[in-house]
Amino acid sequence: MEKLAALTFLIALGSARGVILLDTGDPTVNTTAPSGSLVNSGWQYEGMWGGFLGTPIAPHFFISAAHIGQAGSSFTFEGSTYTIVRSFSLANSDLLIWQVKETFPSFAPLYTANNEIGQHLVVIGRGTERGSGIFLNSTLRGWNWGPGDGVQRWGENDIANIVPYSGHDLLYATFDQHSLPIPTDHPNESHLSSGDSGGAIFLNDSSAWKLAGINYAVDDLYTAPDPSTIFNAAIFDARGFYAYDGTSFTQISGSSPVPTGFYCSRISSELAWICSVIADPQLGREGNFLTFTYAKLIAPSTDINYTVEQSSDLASWTVATTQDEVVSTLGDLEIVKAKIDISALTKLFVRLRVTRP
Repeated sequence: MEKLAALTFLIALGSARGVILLDTGDPTVNTTAPSGSLVNSGWQYEGMWGGFLGTPIAPHFFISAAHIGQAGSSFTFEGSTYTIVRSFSLANSDLLIWQVKETFPSFAPLYTANNEIGQHLVVIGRGTERGSGIFLNSTLRGWNWGPGDGVQRWGENDIANIVPYSGHDLLYATFDQHSLPIPTDHPNESHLSSGDSGGAIFLNDSSAWKLAGINYAVDDLYTAPDPSTIFNAAIFDARGFYAYDGTSFTQISGSSPVPTGFYCSRISSELAWICSVIADPQLGREGNFLTFTYAKLIAPSTDINYTVEQSSDLASWTVATTQDEVVSTLGDLEIVKAKIDISALTKLFVRLRVTRP
């Protein structure tokens, strides 16, 4: 698994644009919200973004994959249409945040811890059905990507690894065969395919499912040591196929099945940037006080810090002395109004610094 991820992913990625299930090719399965132990596991937070998905993360912001661009002229969530205002990007990251004019009635909480490896996930996407079987030496190894039906579908998996890529982190999950009767095995093992980009993965944190990643890409394989033989598929055992590092080919081998996997842009490692965007600070005045109102994520100080800073010349900045008031609480956000006494000041610049300890 580690060898395949290193050789195949870091150089050659196939764009992940629907959720393919190991146990069934029935296109009607898992097309409604999960129930039981997976109730409220993220399905309710997904909105339609053109032919893809996006996830609201604040009253006026949703997040999706950057490589799909502006997938639509508007965003649809819970049956309502939202007007696009502008977008916020992060260099070399595949995360893109979009601002809307109207107010979302709800939004996904963010996963802030850095302990994702080994965690169980629910993944949601919108794309292809499971296609025809792929055989090697007359043995089934997985399935081709089928027709693109655009249907929202969910599956389960586990975080196998965190993979650095272009200065950012990706969460990696593999398409494993079942290991029953191990109690931790699950019936909805899944992979991604064309159409899933922009969809989300959710992890359970203290009995609440939180947004942990945005679907990005999948592993590539080769049927022969030749770049022209590249193919994308949901493969649970890649032995006998080839991986390519951009220079040379390696035939995949091993005593146990080697599954391919999918990658999601990691939310927790971009938390400071995300929180700085959705803070959406607004200036006002109350008598001798400047008011600086912003959205603050409710999270431990070990995960995220907010500091209001002031300057008189835009060159040197100091921590501002503020009187803080929580105006309201919306989901996992507090709307904070920070008041700065300006009675003795002639010039004042204010900014919000958001940092990840």
